[in-house]
Amino acid sequence: MLITSALTSTSVDAAVDASSEPAATASAFPSPSATPTTSPTAAPAVMPLPTTRLLSAVSATAAWRASTGTCRASAAPELSTDSGSSWTATDATGRSGVTALQSIAAQSESVAEFIGLDEDCAPQFVKTFVAGDNYSSYPDELDNAWYVDPADRAAVHGPDGLASAPCDAVVALAASPADADSAAVLCADARIFATTDAAASWSAPLAVPGVLTLTATDLGYIALAAGDPAASSTDSGSVACLGLSVVDVGVLDPAAETAALSASTTGCYATDEAPAELAANIAVASADDTLWLWIGDLTLRSTDVGQSWL
Repeated sequence: MLITSALTSTSVDAAVDASSEPAATASAFPSPSATPTTSPTAAPAVMPLPTTRLLSAVSATAAWRASTGTCRASAAPELSTDSGSSWTATDATGRSGVTALQSIAAQSESVAEFIGLDEDCAPQFVKTFVAGDNYSSYPDELDNAWYVDPADRAAVHGPDGLASAPCDAVVALAASPADADSAAVLCADARIFATTDAAASWSAPLAVPGVLTLTATDLGYIALAAGDPAASSTDSGSVACLGLSVVDVGVLDPAAETAALSASTTGCYATDEAPAELAANIAVASADDTLWLWIGDLTLRSTDVGQSWL
């Protein structure tokens, strides 16, 4: 009788402990309706960081890129007109004094806008009209520009001026080329937020496990994530991405009072690079239905949303 009583007590305690566990947090990717028999695939142990690489594409064959760093880092944007096979370096620092580029917005092979820092480490807007042969500073252009001052990543600047960010630390800002009031931010905690009213309000957060960087397209936004952020919700027969997943991020009902974001994995770039090595060291851009990827010493392109690479 004593043994039976002890076993019964242990079973009850175990049931109470199990019922007191918190419910699982909702994922950005839907889980299958069937109860899984094994533990979900763990998200990569990596978080996004402010990038050291910038990339802006203008066509399927032309793009601008640059490396960046702390306030005194020189600004030497590069231009490719042969699909990334070769790059021509230019000198923006010597021409305009700008350093530590924070963003590139290229309009053509000849015209490109940059936001970097000045000699006091404050934001500076520079532009070239001659493919980098000369650069000039345009301070008034900052008034309507989207940017994040690296000295205060809890705020973003947009067309209506400075506004609070939806998180404590923004590591990437992607301004929509189709709508001056629309942009998205990637936060240091791997959440993505979007705005359609110049940062007056923000969407509900979208959590993308392993997300490393974010860019804007004419139709929405694209993120790159280490591994497969939807691994826990895929069919058992599917193959997970061993490298960088291409994640399409869309804004649902932009006119709603609180817009929502959706995410779906569209492609993969296979690499054995460790996620920690990829963080801050990759860049992605889009133009003319062509996705550009800068990783390591390679510049790659995809015309099928990341399913294959050239």
